[in-house]
Amino acid sequence: MKRAYARALVAQVVFLSSIMIATASAAEVIVKNDSFTDGGAVNVQAGFVDREMAAAWLTSPCNGTIVGIQVFWGAMGDGLPSIEDSITIYRAGTFPNPDTSLNGTLAVLEAPALTPGFMNEYRYLDENGTVPINVPVTAGQTFVVAFKFFNPPAERGGSICTDVNGCQSGKNGLYAIPPGLWFNSCALGVSGDFVIRAIVDCQAATGACCKPDGTCATLTASQCSQIGGTYQGDNVSCGSVNCPQPTGACCFAATQGCLNLTQAQCQTAGGAWAGPGTSCATYVCFPKGACCLPNGSCIDNVSPAQCAAQGGTFKGNGTTCGTVSCPPPSGACCFGTGGCLVLVQADCQIAGGSWKGAGTDCADGNQNGTPDACESNVRPGDLNCDGVVNFDDIDPFVVALSGQAAYDTAYPGCRWLNADCNNDGQVNFNDIDAFVNILAGG
Repeated sequence: MKRAYARALVAQVVFLSSIMIATASAAEVIVKNDSFTDGGAVNVQAGFVDREMAAAWLTSPCNGTIVGIQVFWGAMGDGLPSIEDSITIYRAGTFPNPDTSLNGTLAVLEAPALTPGFMNEYRYLDENGTVPINVPVTAGQTFVVAFKFFNPPAERGGSICTDVNGCQSGKNGLYAIPPGLWFNSCALGVSGDFVIRAIVDCQAATGACCKPDGTCATLTASQCSQIGGTYQGDNVSCGSVNCPQPTGACCFAATQGCLNLTQAQCQTAGGAWAGPGTSCATYVCFPKGACCLPNGSCIDNVSPAQCAAQGGTFKGNGTTCGTVSCPPPSGACCFGTGGCLVLVQADCQIAGGSWKGAGTDCADGNQNGTPDACESNVRPGDLNCDGVVNFDDIDPFVVALSGQAAYDTAYPGCRWLNADCNNDGQVNFNDIDAFVNILAGG
């Protein structure tokens, strides 16, 4: 055994073909017994013969996964790279004997290539770098990483090393041939801990996270912070915490008033809760404003619900018809060719078509080859759909003035826009004189 001084570097290890090894990530922990540091001294253990093994008994610091193995290979002989037998991860048996049963063998890396003077790192089990090392472990679990030699000392360019700070009993094993048994390497005179390490990817701890909406979720501290929550501690369950409930604007229709309350308090008081984080200082409980109707007209001082009930588009609290621009309505534009396009009235007139009113379309519901809006039932003033305009149309005309929904309910299958007697694309009180004129035969 000779003492060597070496500088530790993470090698780009080759598994019989050129496979580059990834560096450790921030969540990874290097688990080791040895005290070797970059630029420090090691003892090269040159006495191992082929098929003998050196093993480190390691303890996982967390719940996680073994994702890599590191072995420092000290130079000896010709100092050339070596390919040795294997590296095996075992369950811990009874020291110094690892559990070498089939169930106790957790992973086997065949034919590791080693470069003298380097901290050789392994991330894959196969030489093609397609099967990653992936061995689940729990916090406090002891496992064994055993390195097996293939070449005799005279044919190796290096060997396993130990640190120079003494051998820790119960943490270093040696399989000797003969007699083919495991021993406590400290008892055999090995003066240090084997520089054989494992890389464990530790899972982030989780705990209760009180979210901004007052609910609780089991998250990591980082995840909780990202959503603006308050982390209650590692391994704390949601069942054991009472998350503070957020307040929000609570609106009272009867009084047109507002209070900042929790959702439960608002429900108890019979109010309408606006949501977490809202405030009476900025939230408008009862907005009123302009509403653009489907026919292109505008009405003032209505609520969003009132606007929606008429099929309109609410333009915002405090808006007026004098400050908003309502888009002109579109409708079916029928052409002498038999064709139909949905256009605004002005565009239909430019194209020389006949505009059939706001909200009409070019659908052919009866599938007779002619859009329904372009069929002969377009007869201004004929509100009962009997093909003539007479006094029997007065009552349905009055219903039509109250709105399309009421008319369609009372006269299904009839055309509401037949009440557009002045042909302006709208049904309103401006059609009364034109309707009377049609009745008079004008």
